[in-house]
Amino acid sequence: MNAQAHLTGSSAGMRLIALLTLYNRGDFDRLRAYIADGCAPAALAEADAAALLADWRDRRAALGKLRVEQVVAIGKYQVIVVVQAQESGGYHALQVAVEEDFPHRLTLVAWGEVETDAEETPA
Repeated sequence: MNAQAHLTGSSAGMRLIALLTLYNRGDFDRLRAYIADGCAPAALAEADAAALLADWRDRRAALGKLRVEQVVAIGKYQVIVVVQAQESGGYHALQVAVEEDFPHRLTLVAWGEVETDAEETPA
């Protein structure tokens, strides 16, 4: 089963698909509206829609398009995936969580770089 098939069964997965679709298209006007309408008030209290959009734009400039390589964990309201960046080829962990109640607004979008060439420490 491919990553998209796994993600479509989860409210958080559907939000992730929408975010990455707009991001990969470079459709930042629609992404701004999606963030403003699709984020829970508590999430927007930490960073407003303009700041979140700026973060997505900066990532697009640095990383290029993103492709989901691996679904690490999935639940109805939370998903963790590993994405690969088109420009650098680097990998990043992306975690998305949503409210349990409809319309399942975003409560968390967290990024982390994945080290792929770290040296192993001797046991």
